[in-house]
Amino acid sequence: MATKFSLQLRKRSASIWRAIEDHPFLRELHAGTLPMERFSYFILQDYVYLLDFAQVLCHGGAKSPDLETLELFCRHALGAVEVERSFHASFGKSLGFSRQELDNVSKGPVTRAYIDHLQAVARGGTLGELVAAVLPCYWIYGEVGRRLYKSRPATPKIYREWIETYASDQFWQPVREQINLVNRFGAEASRAEKTRMMQNFILSSRYEFNFWQQAYGLEQWPV
Repeated sequence: MATKFSLQLRKRSASIWRAIEDHPFLRELHAGTLPMERFSYFILQDYVYLLDFAQVLCHGGAKSPDLETLELFCRHALGAVEVERSFHASFGKSLGFSRQELDNVSKGPVTRAYIDHLQAVARGGTLGELVAAVLPCYWIYGEVGRRLYKSRPATPKIYREWIETYASDQFWQPVREQINLVNRFGAEASRAEKTRMMQNFILSSRYEFNFWQQAYGLEQWPV
């Protein structure tokens, strides 16, 4: 019996995922010792990332071969928009950011590069290649939430709430749906397409690591 393609993707990117698990941003978040400045930077970059991510998911809807897949991508895109809207009412408000401040955030260098990668796949790749490119965003956050949920910090409250959001069954439903999609398209793909799917998954996983690193280092454009 052939190994599910999602497990092949995980195996090939295992070293990247281990580096994410051990990143000081997440270790300090879990301990409740992460400087709030770094968390705030992360939240702002995540906020501006989500709108473009929702648009990338809309490309998935346009490429969908059937109504069920179309409905899934439309639902996921809307979910990303709703998360963005709720940021102001939850994390953004708790951190003291106004709606105007959120809307005026500029993308950091990693955020811009990551979005450019996803948009390039959305425009020029197959649906399977796109699913492989967006899956790390779903899967890594879900895994991080579950791993940090046990012995999550009581304070700061916002750190505990962030962890609980990504550990929740509500968040994991779309994670499982995207994993099922990558298994479906991976089983149908040619050898060449599987290679591209693998490359996209690995590159997106690297960008996920870089996203945490960007926030931890408060990285800005040098010029």
